Amino acid sequence: MNLYALAVGIAVAIYVVMTFRKTKLETSKWAYPLLLSTFPIYYLVFAVYGSDYTALLSELLAGVLFIALSCWAYRLGSFNALFVLAIGYTGHAIYDFGHDALFVNAGAPLWWPEFCGSVDLLIGIYLFVVATSVKMAQGKIA
Repeated sequence: MNLYALAVGIAVAIYVVMTFRKTKLETSKWAYPLLLSTFPIYYLVFAVYGSDYTALLSELLAGVLFIALSCWAYRLGSFNALFVLAIGYTGHAIYDFGHDALFVNAGAPLWWPEFCGSVDLLIGIYLFVVATSVKMAQGKIA
């Protein structure tokens, strides 16, 4: 486990959330879905960089799921969108942390799973918290 990558990922996640809050991007309908939809692209670039076209196909198939979740969340209402996004980010964190067990992408840096996984997991947890508070504000959770 690369603790430095994990620590930098935590710092990046905090920076992203704080920046989204400060600039009011958090209230936009598109910011978190767009960010989630970019994550699979990194793995595609890594596969091309490593000339690993078997991994490219596998990454493309896995990436479609996260891009589809992003598009679906964009079309949903507030609570549902946040909940789907939280699942998407958390799911991508699981994908990152378990990536090497699924297949090897020759172009992916060794530290990437810890870095990206920690970013994804923290943003996913944050979105679960926000979704829950939106639901409570709507008076639907006692």
